[in-house]
Amino acid sequence: MSSPQNLGAGWSQWRLRLAARLQRQAQPIFLTAEGLRPLLDGANSPQRTVQEWAEAHRGTAARLIVSARLLHELVCEPGLPLAQEADLQAYGRQQFSHYFGAAAKQWPLASWRLDALPTHGAEQSAEQCGLSALHGLDWPALRLVFEANAVQLRQVQPAWAPVLAHVLASEPVWAAVPQAGLAWVEGQVLTWLQLRAGRVQALRQLRLSEASLAALHETLAELRNGFAGPVLALGFGLSAEPGQTDAGASEGVRLLGRLTGTAPQAEWFAPPRQANTSAPAPDFLGPRQVYSRLAWGLAATAAVVLVTAAVGLQQSQQARADAQAQQRRLATEYSRLRGSNVAPVAKPGARGAEQAQPLRAAAEVQKLLQLDWEPLLANVEQAGLSGGATANASAPAALSWLALDINATRADLRLEGLAADKLLPLQVADRLNAAPGWREVMLSRFQTAEQGMSGQRFELSAKLQPASLQRELPALPTPAAVAEGKTP
Repeated sequence: MSSPQNLGAGWSQWRLRLAARLQRQAQPIFLTAEGLRPLLDGANSPQRTVQEWAEAHRGTAARLIVSARLLHELVCEPGLPLAQEADLQAYGRQQFSHYFGAAAKQWPLASWRLDALPTHGAEQSAEQCGLSALHGLDWPALRLVFEANAVQLRQVQPAWAPVLAHVLASEPVWAAVPQAGLAWVEGQVLTWLQLRAGRVQALRQLRLSEASLAALHETLAELRNGFAGPVLALGFGLSAEPGQTDAGASEGVRLLGRLTGTAPQAEWFAPPRQANTSAPAPDFLGPRQVYSRLAWGLAATAAVVLVTAAVGLQQSQQARADAQAQQRRLATEYSRLRGSNVAPVAKPGARGAEQAQPLRAAAEVQKLLQLDWEPLLANVEQAGLSGGATANASAPAALSWLALDINATRADLRLEGLAADKLLPLQVADRLNAAPGWREVMLSRFQTAEQGMSGQRFELSAKLQPASLQRELPALPTPAAVAEGKTP
């Protein structure tokens, strides 16, 4: 059994995580190789190590803005066969390792995509995609520090991405021109973005000869050779000659604020009120996962079951209290009529079983409330999706879930579904059998669907080990591994 100290620590950690999840706005933090700089505290906010900041802000939500000094950028050539995220990531690792060595294969990558524009006449448009690579930091150790201090990371983006989204929203005239440029400056590091009708066409990182305004204007003049569009520049960390001001920009370049500041400003990274689909949104936490309607339906069903059980438990407890009060009143009245104290009548065995029923229901409800539903529902959804994809990738809804029934006390689970063919339920059972926390997954019923439904109706039964469930199922073997007889 857990000690009171362990229970208290677990409750405290859970309370901090809940507070971070319920926090409405995540605090923007600028991440550099030296540590973190809170952006909401202004330019005078001290830079702190990740450990110090995390310990001082336990139970909060954060949004990390990654400095350009920690990034390498890659824009893919249009037309490459990179429609799948795995293909894009593999291509990026190959390119980065070619230029920066074998260590680049371990760098975290943040990908971005822009859909192809509608065609106009003979002009063709292809999907635009690219990647940002994070180097110079131990990313897994960094995430462990945040995890240990119950700090929820909601977004980890390259600095140029929120800057571009902010400028597109605040400078609509500049964003609408056929050609435009944006220069994001962090001292000697210049990130140059070339846009066409508000969409990124080129993304480069350059190093200025020195961290000065003169060096910036000289580099921008070279970049604008043969480039007729307007250019906006913003950033920090540059020095100026005596008597020189930020306004001394070259022709065609407009500065958004001072470039001679010592720290970035929070408003540069503020999310726009309306999302811009033409602005790339790379995130080192990975693409946002969109849950299917099935997952939300199962979650809603589970919530209804829990609420119903809780209401039933409350009603049972109230009925028991009323029955006990009535029994005491009858015993008192009987004693008064007989003129003597009469001991309460012993309860029959059936009455004892009747009173034990609410207790068993309460125990079942408590176990249901303690069950971690997120990995369970995610496993069921992923197994169904993988089964459908294996069967026929062009046929949507090859497998549909109809019901989920769980006995938390016995850790028994029953799933009922409808499949397009007989192979899919077997694949789902095999996939779940191989997952942590699932045991004895087997088909308990299989029959042709009744009138009005097409396919095969089946029922799966399984034993669960809730503590061992994981959020992601083991990866499916690749076709090459299957051909060689290997598993991942």
